[in-house]
Amino acid sequence: MPVAEQADYFSTQVVRTRRFFLPDWRDRQTIPSSFCLVGGGCEWCASDFKVDRGSFPFLAFEFVSRGKGHVTLSGRRHELSVGHAFFFDSVTPHVIESDPDEPMVKYFFNFTGQRAASLLEELHLQSGHLVRVLNASHVGSLLEEVIDHALRGGVLGLRAASAALEYAMVLCAESRQPAATKFDPAYSTYLRCRGHLLRNYPVLSSIEQAAMSCHVSAAYLTRLFKRYDDETPLACLTRLKMSQATIKLRQPEAQVKAVASELGFKSAAHFSRAFKAWSGRSPTDLRSAE
Repeated sequence: MPVAEQADYFSTQVVRTRRFFLPDWRDRQTIPSSFCLVGGGCEWCASDFKVDRGSFPFLAFEFVSRGKGHVTLSGRRHELSVGHAFFFDSVTPHVIESDPDEPMVKYFFNFTGQRAASLLEELHLQSGHLVRVLNASHVGSLLEEVIDHALRGGVLGLRAASAALEYAMVLCAESRQPAATKFDPAYSTYLRCRGHLLRNYPVLSSIEQAAMSCHVSAAYLTRLFKRYDDETPLACLTRLKMSQATIKLRQPEAQVKAVASELGFKSAAHFSRAFKAWSGRSPTDLRSAE
């Protein structure tokens, strides 16, 4: 199954992304009872980020993990901040804008198929509506898994990505709150620290370094993740590095030593041990299998 990192409809008003596009979606959407994942990812919006569409070919789910912005759905404008999720379909006009002073980091996923439409109806996640997710950290972790699995590719990778996305939407339905619900200060600190990991993982060599950059102690950072997340900060940092390493190692001219250096490892040997512990195979095995 081919996987691309760019599609015509992806926004260019971003400063960083982890995105995927599955070009074979047309073939998969005809399968009865299918949940046909088309594309998605995480976008670090630029200060001038704006998407203005009168229509869209897919169903869409978007989730704000950091920053602020606004979304206008069928002419109704809503404020966006951490934990807000919204949905739209092919006939819902929408405008998505990031706050220039606090640009959003948001996840987006596009899908189609019989199962996708019926799932949204079953969960009462209506197109054009905005909710605030109480269990936002869990949802965010699942959405990271969607991206990881999709970027790895293959039939099982797609199946895992689709299952993780369905689970995330079920959690959104289960824990939804009124859009005006506020989060406690500790949760805001957790989101700020997690956002730092997501943005800077290639250059972070340790959790201590990440904690120092976020002006908290490593012990407090660990406690925040234990309280609000399903993985430790070290596990999060490792997953992000290794997921990116998988993408880079699949490039024809990739060299293990160069990938190790780019992702902040002290040596190719250190990187190879960490990669094998995470994926079950060495970087060389991955390259030879491509």
